[in-house]
Amino acid sequence: MKPVLLVVAGPNGAGKTTVTARLREDHWSEGVGCLTLAILLLASCSRTPSATPPASASIAPLATASTSSVASAPSAAPSASTSSAASAPSAAPSASAAAAPGDGGDALDIIYVPTPQIVVDKMLEVAKVTSSDVVYDLGCGDGRIVVAAAKKLGATGIGFDLDPARVSEAHANVQRGHVGALVSIRTENVFSVDLRPATVVTLYLLPELNVRLIPQLEKLRPGSRIVSHDFDMEGVIPDGHWTVMAPEFVNDEGYSAYKGSGVPEDAKHYKERAHDVYLWTVPLKKVWTRGADGDARRGGTK
Repeated sequence: MKPVLLVVAGPNGAGKTTVTARLREDHWSEGVGCLTLAILLLASCSRTPSATPPASASIAPLATASTSSVASAPSAAPSASTSSAASAPSAAPSASAAAAPGDGGDALDIIYVPTPQIVVDKMLEVAKVTSSDVVYDLGCGDGRIVVAAAKKLGATGIGFDLDPARVSEAHANVQRGHVGALVSIRTENVFSVDLRPATVVTLYLLPELNVRLIPQLEKLRPGSRIVSHDFDMEGVIPDGHWTVMAPEFVNDEGYSAYKGSGVPEDAKHYKERAHDVYLWTVPLKKVWTRGADGDARRGGTK
């Protein structure tokens, strides 16, 4: 009799099975073959299926792809506003401080077009600005409204903008106008500004941005005034509406083309047009509308 030792091992050497048997010499070949086949079948039946790969192994590549797509995606600022402002005729807004609330960063929502000085003067006039007022300009651009309010009327003013170029111009205009004791310029998203200290708020924003500001504007003290260049506020009744004829910086195709204070403002680049000025007083007068359910309700934010 000859001893036979067979070892059957699972994957990576795990689960070894050792079998020892003694076979007669005249049945050596046949015995070994049968014994080996039996043990292999036994091992195959008892082998534990391989474990399912950890979830993290299959998720990891997907997470990497998502991260890269988010990083390369454009900011959440409303692209429709940006494109409409860029393609609009000369009535484009003059603010660059608006960004979509809740987005990941403060991306500029609209382009900058300056308000003509004659329109600035009219805005301050209809708002009845005096030295006792605090003027907030949301999307101040080069700061011309708050500078004029301080220099001509002695009012305190704060301008808010996100565009570094406009903020730099505004600081320069504050220094040039010698109104640094009355006026400050801040780099801040207009949708995050606490408006309660203001008694006058000036706007040159797109209509939908005016509407989005309503919850903030309603927190102003009673008697505070809101004045807007060109655009009204849907759902809110204005106390007054004026039209002022004034030139505006445009290109040869008639579109707003302000390139900064360094570009010469000669007659060739100006076009006369009508500018609208709207005034509201707090508390705001909401428009009554009738909803789909037939109930009457006040207008305002969408």
